[in-house]
Amino acid sequence: MFSIKGRLSISKKLTLIYSSILLSILIVFSIFIFLSIRNFIIKDSQSVLSSNADIISNYIESSQSINSSSFNNLNLSKGIYYSVFDDNQNIIFSNIETEMPSKRHRQEKKIRKKDAFEQENGTISTNRILNVKGKTFYILVTKDFEDIGSKTEDIAGMLITISVLGIIISFASGSFLSKKLLTPIKDITKTAKEITSKSLNKRIITGDTKDELTDLADTFNLMIERLEVDFEKQKRFVSDASHELRTPLAVIHGHVNMLNRWGKNDAQQLEKSLKTLKTETENMNKLIENLMYLAKGDNDVLTINKEEFQLYLLFKEVVDETQLSYGQINISYKCSQELKIFADYDKLKQVLRILIDNSIKFSKDSTQIILSAKEQDKEILIAVADNGIGIPQESITKIFDRFYRVDESRTKATGGTGLGLSIAKQIIQYHEGRISAESKLGEDTRINIFLPKFSSNS
Repeated sequence: MFSIKGRLSISKKLTLIYSSILLSILIVFSIFIFLSIRNFIIKDSQSVLSSNADIISNYIESSQSINSSSFNNLNLSKGIYYSVFDDNQNIIFSNIETEMPSKRHRQEKKIRKKDAFEQENGTISTNRILNVKGKTFYILVTKDFEDIGSKTEDIAGMLITISVLGIIISFASGSFLSKKLLTPIKDITKTAKEITSKSLNKRIITGDTKDELTDLADTFNLMIERLEVDFEKQKRFVSDASHELRTPLAVIHGHVNMLNRWGKNDAQQLEKSLKTLKTETENMNKLIENLMYLAKGDNDVLTINKEEFQLYLLFKEVVDETQLSYGQINISYKCSQELKIFADYDKLKQVLRILIDNSIKFSKDSTQIILSAKEQDKEILIAVADNGIGIPQESITKIFDRFYRVDESRTKATGGTGLGLSIAKQIIQYHEGRISAESKLGEDTRINIFLPKFSSNS
């Protein structure tokens, strides 16, 4: 099928390629067979001539006297014509009834080369020269021979017939096979045209055959599956973001309307409303900043500036700042002073702050937080552990999803947006690392960060 731009389809291209290859093979094979048969016929005729020339030569050498009547008893192959000449080139015997002198003269001049073969005027001939008891004899042996190489018209017709049949057969078989082999591609094209944001559940049906096209179809199905998952995440993200923004906007809108109606004349209510407006505006600003930060990561524009530093210095700084901000929190760290890491100092500090803030928000009154780090194979394991309220097992794999909250009411009370752990995961992934959680509900929680150990020369 031709495309809109007039280009050949893959099926047609494959058919033409297969047809051309088969046609070339047929032509080469026909020429090879023709030359082989021709060579066989020539060799066979030469062999017959040689054996009959040997019979005549042996007879002359063994005969007591040579005359025309003595040759009549020779047992020669059918269709063999020969002439025997004396040293004066006079015919002693010939089984050819007539012979043109001009032809004989030409043959006599070429008779000097023993075992030579000559093709001329529909015959093939060979020559012998004998010296018997001082007498020289010349033998000319001839056989009818029709060289198939001279039948150029017949050969051309045969090759054309074979080529036409080859083209028809190869085109038909090639077209059938190419269409059958390219069925998965047609299915992919059809499915791709049918896919929209509302039909991401469509898949290409593959058979039991395993080949490259089946792999392509499977890859396409996996791609659609990933798109479906990402699209669902995007829908949920937009929905959650809208919901998160709607709440502070509703609060702001309510207070503004109240102030506009009567609240601005009430100093106490004005102070309270302004404080609420300030809080909600800060929450919105923080939410928008977090969304922008995640968007940078999604668009691969997040900047990571790696450097080598002693990990305990980062731990010490984070612990000191936390103790200044939350005096009642028991926080400590365990890290060797010799342990170095190649990472973005500020971004890794941001991750630790997120994890510590989460531990503080969802903890008991007597919270104990421990930061630790150690080398593990070719990685550095950083852990933030607490003895807080823990996380239900069904939520362990979801806490790094955007806007996910284990306890919606408690999170609302603490002012969280559900984006902190998502940001932490994104930063760790940009460091080519991974992050996971371990927890026992009501007992403790441990967040593990695995980062590759690179030197500053990496």
